[in-house]
Amino acid sequence: MFSSKRSDLLSATANRLALVGFLAVAACTASPGLFSAGVGATRSAAQYALGRLDRLWATPAEALVMVQRRVGRESEQLIGLENDTTLEGDNYLMLIARLPDGLPAGRFVLGDFLARVGGAPYPFRNVSDKSLRSASDSAGTYFWLQYSAGTQTNCVLAFRRLQGSDRLLPRGTNLMEALLRNCVNGSVEEALAPIRDSQIRLGAISNTSAPNGGNRMLSPLAGPPQ
Repeated sequence: MFSSKRSDLLSATANRLALVGFLAVAACTASPGLFSAGVGATRSAAQYALGRLDRLWATPAEALVMVQRRVGRESEQLIGLENDTTLEGDNYLMLIARLPDGLPAGRFVLGDFLARVGGAPYPFRNVSDKSLRSASDSAGTYFWLQYSAGTQTNCVLAFRRLQGSDRLLPRGTNLMEALLRNCVNGSVEEALAPIRDSQIRLGAISNTSAPNGGNRMLSPLAGPPQ
């Protein structure tokens, strides 16, 4: 039993070190192919740069490292989170702040969003609207899938959309989309914490957003806006 626990601890430590090292390398590359799903590989050749943790747009408790870049009208932060599980892959919170050509952002379409960020990360496959769960907090509605490994490990793949009325946004943007991949040795609620209002609303932003545009993230199952 001791040997098994020691092996799990070493594996979790290796996960954390690998994430920090991988993001540091990614910051120096033009098309990093981040994480197992190739996050960012299909978006552009814009380079990532290492960012300071006191400049995060959110306050996830388990943040280890952050890289950021600007792509046209979009700004992106990729925040690496601790992973104490033995599951393959990295935990991260991706935040994309943008100004959708000055027009309302329209309805959130899961397939389009995943295509923009390079697909769903392991262990999530065959992601569809029908499999999403949803809940609401003071910042609106968020959606997620969950995956369990054994009796203790839970993973979530979660999404939400925020606008200026929900929180302060980076200067020159009026919409923020978030993607969370988080595997924890704990409950689904613990895994979802980085994308919930208490941790995603309190970014270190000193400038208010542009005039509001778009709407809160609508259920992918909802009808088109009237």
